[in-house]
Amino acid sequence: MNQGKSSRKGDKDVGDRLGELVTEFLDKRRRVSDILNKDVEELLKEALSRGRKGAEEDVFLYLRAMLGDLAVASVQPSSKFLVRRVIKAMDLRTARVVVEYGAADGVITRHILDAMSPEAKLVAIERNAELCGRLERLRDGRLVPVYGDVRRLDGILRGLGLTQADVIVSGVPFSLFRPRARHELLSRTTELLRPGGRFVAYQMTTHLIPLLSDYFSRVETEFEVRNIPPLFVFKAFK
Repeated sequence: MNQGKSSRKGDKDVGDRLGELVTEFLDKRRRVSDILNKDVEELLKEALSRGRKGAEEDVFLYLRAMLGDLAVASVQPSSKFLVRRVIKAMDLRTARVVVEYGAADGVITRHILDAMSPEAKLVAIERNAELCGRLERLRDGRLVPVYGDVRRLDGILRGLGLTQADVIVSGVPFSLFRPRARHELLSRTTELLRPGGRFVAYQMTTHLIPLLSDYFSRVETEFEVRNIPPLFVFKAFK
């Protein structure tokens, strides 16, 4: 991130604005403040104490996108703790085709690329234009950024000459889909996963557990509190 000048007055203004937006977020997202703890609050304090223009811009980019587009779930870029948990759950050692739902500006995407083999391909799908614009700045021959809707996944893969994926990871909040749309996306996800493939989803609620059990042979659940908001990480095996 680029270094930028800061002042006490500027930091106070940032804090005031951030507080207002977070309050609006909490009201909209079913009082997730109930599960915030000291570790998560420290992450927010760290973002404000850095005094860096780039960090401030990243936080507000996510807040603007989240409040203007309900398909964006995170109040700020994923924490390193969430990223580590998600990458471990994906187990990319032998994966050749990886698909990411809701790639945002590439925070987790970068780590997926780091963990993938040189021969693998990553199809990163993002429906928010501003976030996708940042995703497209990544320079890696294995990455295929797609501005589109994950519910059109079969057509997206077909257009790329792909038929199956080894791993699919999702940051898209399934709770915002209608029940029928959730089932359709999970059905399409299982169809496009190879036998033995896995689906990893990081979500704010546990509502996916019974649905995943309908479509996958085994489901494991973890919880990462050191993120804003805290998220559940689901690992489902075909």
